[in-house]
Amino acid sequence: MPHWQHRMHLLEAKDWHFDIDRHLNPHLPRNLISRLPKPISRFLGYRDNPRPEIGNVLVAGWAFLGAFVGIVVIEVVFMIPTIRNHGVPLLIASFGAAAILEFNTIESPLAQPRNSIAGHFLSALIGVGVTKLFLLNSDFEDLRWLAGALTCGLASAAMALTKTIHPPAGATALLAAMDPQVQQLGWYLLPLVLLSSVITLVTSLLLNNIQRQYPIYWWTPVDLGRNKDGDDIEEKSVSSSTTSLSPKISGHVEDAGGPMIKITRDRIVVPDHIYLASEERSILEILHQRLGDGLPRQPELAV
Repeated sequence: MPHWQHRMHLLEAKDWHFDIDRHLNPHLPRNLISRLPKPISRFLGYRDNPRPEIGNVLVAGWAFLGAFVGIVVIEVVFMIPTIRNHGVPLLIASFGAAAILEFNTIESPLAQPRNSIAGHFLSALIGVGVTKLFLLNSDFEDLRWLAGALTCGLASAAMALTKTIHPPAGATALLAAMDPQVQQLGWYLLPLVLLSSVITLVTSLLLNNIQRQYPIYWWTPVDLGRNKDGDDIEEKSVSSSTTSLSPKISGHVEDAGGPMIKITRDRIVVPDHIYLASEERSILEILHQRLGDGLPRQPELAV
């Protein structure tokens, strides 16, 4: 393939982008947690001022306590006779990985409530659905390996398109096909996954907010309030085009040191030759949210 044709092919592929938030966010209410009484809003992740950093020894201590308490509570709930009578295992193993993620890397987009709950539920739904289809074949045991690979692949793609990527959820989808005990649960796995996700979230809110801050956001770091006035949903989010974001900046965003990403109070400006994956966009949006309150209108801050 000639070089120019190869570059054109890559350009076309780069433009294949689906942003689910562009369709959902205009219909969602603004986050009102900041208006709740402070003792409540604090344990829902809101802070008037940026939280102070703590050393990694304290982080390790809270991570240990959070993972321990979270797993114990799930196991205790799963030992309730009404639940145990359905042949439920003592714990869905993927929630061990979820506990590590949600009590250690609590600032990661992958650990926020949208990802931890929606990602897990969506993956469980796909895992059970695909497994049920494979069970229609009498040779299911010979095809179990294929069902497992397909559930994990579909769950990964679905989470990417819905901005709900949560790595432990991939294991949940896989368990629905590969683990005979989990497979026997069938659709009953869905409420169990939802219950486990909520327990982990509640534990995270209680313990992570004592000396740290969780979550960084509930649905998106973008301010949903501006969407009600008809503003462009992408105005405060990351875009791959610099000229469409700010009239103050034209051409490439660069100085003597080369291209730069710039964050101002109102927007994030990215050079037009840089394509950002959804996780990279989320990280920039988190930085924009955390820095925005302290940024002046002028000058722009380069990151």
